[in-house]
Amino acid sequence: MAKMDKEDLKYVIKRSKKLFKGEEIPKVHGYEGEVEELVIRQPGEVWTDKDGKEWKQVGANTKARTETMMDKIRKLSRSAPSCPKEVCTCDTTKFLDKRMVAMKGLCFDCVQEKEQKLKDEGKYDAYEKKTMLENEKSFLLDAKIKMAESKHYIENDPQFLNEDGSLEKWNIPEKGKLMEDLNSDIKQVEERIGDIEKELVEYADIEF
Repeated sequence: MAKMDKEDLKYVIKRSKKLFKGEEIPKVHGYEGEVEELVIRQPGEVWTDKDGKEWKQVGANTKARTETMMDKIRKLSRSAPSCPKEVCTCDTTKFLDKRMVAMKGLCFDCVQEKEQKLKDEGKYDAYEKKTMLENEKSFLLDAKIKMAESKHYIENDPQFLNEDGSLEKWNIPEKGKLMEDLNSDIKQVEERIGDIEKELVEYADIEF
């Protein structure tokens, strides 16, 4: 807020005195629009305003937006769906928890507990092998999608829009060789995915 000089301050004080004495009626500027009806709400009451937003009365004079879809998504991202306890929020372990939740759906501590239990039961080697195969399969599936997109891009000779609105077609050098290599790579990836799926059958009946 800008500082007032002495003359401004004197004017404000003088006008305030007139208002308090009733010598001057304050001017109110506003718009002649729709005025919402004043409603006294009880704490805990939930309602929807004219814009479709949902609110909850928190206290006698305070209100808050109810949980939105984004709130739910943020809450889910901070929780571990397969973990019986909340994700640790300590600064020293936050990164590890987030990484483990993304990979295994468990916080770091629960992953350690689970893996130790598997070691005690003699199942850890099978669990580790199954995890590695699933990670490899996931990586290869992503790679296959990217190669298929590249193949489509090359097959259709990409065009670029110039500033003047004209289309410029890009002739890809050695297009035939690129297509041959891509088809070969896609075939290898598909074969490896098939092999992985056969190997995973061995662990289908093991409870981890």
